[in-house]
Amino acid sequence: MENFYETKNSLYCYPGTNILINKLDIHDSNKLFKLEKQIVLAKSYILRQNAKIKNFDKKHFVEIHYFLFCDLYPFAGKFRNENISKGEFTFASWEFIESELDRLLLELKNENYLSNISKESLVKRLAYYLSELNVLHPFREGNGRTIREFIRELAFKNGYILDLRKTTSKEVFDASVKSVYDTTDLEKILDLCLIENNSEPIKLK
Repeated sequence: MENFYETKNSLYCYPGTNILINKLDIHDSNKLFKLEKQIVLAKSYILRQNAKIKNFDKKHFVEIHYFLFCDLYPFAGKFRNENISKGEFTFASWEFIESELDRLLLELKNENYLSNISKESLVKRLAYYLSELNVLHPFREGNGRTIREFIRELAFKNGYILDLRKTTSKEVFDASVKSVYDTTDLEKILDLCLIENNSEPIKLK
């Protein structure tokens, strides 16, 4: 589980706690954390073995979240309807999530899903979209993992494998936080972790 979001009397938590309401009715935060990590790791592996052509639209993005978290949380695949923050940073207001996501994904479509650009340009645009999606934080939990999977699939579509094992979770987290005002560190990580794939880039219809 990612660091607890700061929100009072969350609609998504058991009353008086910061433990997310879950399908297994687990009230122990450590137990829920470990189980969630195991499930998402296994589901992420399955996604990595699936090379089907993706559309990179809202449906695609939501389906990633649903697949990763549907075994645990009733809100899997659903946009949050409360505001959340971490530290001094407040993520996008929930009322604007869907319209802003539509705008961002239309921008991606208009860029032809980053096809036929140099690695340098790809790194900059992937960092941009990762940062913008992070600010949006559309879901109550699991945003980082969903966004990274979306970016991984986008990189794969363009002929690159995103191997984040070349860095650390803390470095990715810190760079993502900083990317709100400066994507330089995120670009460095992506440049390091993007490995050219020998197979042909996937063309969307």
